[in-house]
Amino acid sequence: MEKRGFWIIAIILIGGLVLGIVIRTYFSNNDVQNSPQEGCKTLKSSPEGRVNIVFFAEKEQIERYSDFLLNIPPFNQTKDQLNFYYIDAYTPSCELYKETAILCYSKELLKEASVCPNDYLVVLKDEKRDIRSSSYMNVLSLNTAQPLSVFAHEFGHSFANLADEYTPATLPKRQENCKDSCTQFEDMGCFQGCSKDSYFRASSNGLMKTLSARDYGLFDSVLILKKLGNNPEVKITGKVIQEKPNCSSQRYRLIEGTYLSGEMKIISQSIQIGCLGSNGEGGFEYKLMMKDKTASTSNFNPELIFTDNEAGGEVYESTRNFYLRIPLIEAATSLEISLENKTISQINLFEEDSLPCQI
Repeated sequence: MEKRGFWIIAIILIGGLVLGIVIRTYFSNNDVQNSPQEGCKTLKSSPEGRVNIVFFAEKEQIERYSDFLLNIPPFNQTKDQLNFYYIDAYTPSCELYKETAILCYSKELLKEASVCPNDYLVVLKDEKRDIRSSSYMNVLSLNTAQPLSVFAHEFGHSFANLADEYTPATLPKRQENCKDSCTQFEDMGCFQGCSKDSYFRASSNGLMKTLSARDYGLFDSVLILKKLGNNPEVKITGKVIQEKPNCSSQRYRLIEGTYLSGEMKIISQSIQIGCLGSNGEGGFEYKLMMKDKTASTSNFNPELIFTDNEAGGEVYESTRNFYLRIPLIEAATSLEISLENKTISQINLFEEDSLPCQI
């Protein structure tokens, strides 16, 4: 009987030890999912910060890019409104899009970034000088062989929906820096050629025209300042974020969709752990609807991928899936996506057999 009791105790102890090892291994392999705050490092954060930029790179590289942006107009006037974070423990997977440009946009990247407060994501990659950088939705994929000014150029696309001011290029919907006449610039200057030969720009050689520039020009700077006062985070929360939030305790809704040949389809929806970020800026609008009112709204651009280098660039119509991050609001019942004030897709949120309505 004594021997039997000894073996029972031994089995219980060994079983407890094995179970402990299994539990520790599980949580070790799932740190980002279960403790998303751990991978986020702060480069610069201010209580006044409204826009959160997350880099995937080493600190020394990031300092050069952030310093460049903060020392050109209009960001040199609004330094406290930009927060910079970085993640150096994750290497994003990137592709050579159309054999010409770096493109790092993916669902995995967005999920990794949610360990930080995140509105715009910047991936730095070492490539040959002729390989272009790109901007799609809220993700900037930058070739470090190009001048630091490529960061400001791509940020202009993603943050303020600025069009390329060289020609030829594609005008994004609801862009405001290219005009069909000079009268709209109010004597700031007027030069022919802004994405299209028939459109005009206010600056001779601003950052949206050439990477050799060191400022956007007065008109584009005003548009950026206007956007800084109309940040989606302010619309959602109603106030400036006072401190770095605990992303491990937050949730957001992730919508996957496609926009091809003028038709939008919603593929899937899920709830994710982490901080909600923006989706970039553009001519498309989403509205998160409650029973009798709009709970949240913001703009985005799933249609165009901007690619640029010192020789110019090209804008491509995207054929890839896009990901829309929206607030997780329990009382919200549906998501509506519109273009030019016309609803092009609508989906009920997490109802059984929920499929997008065909508009």
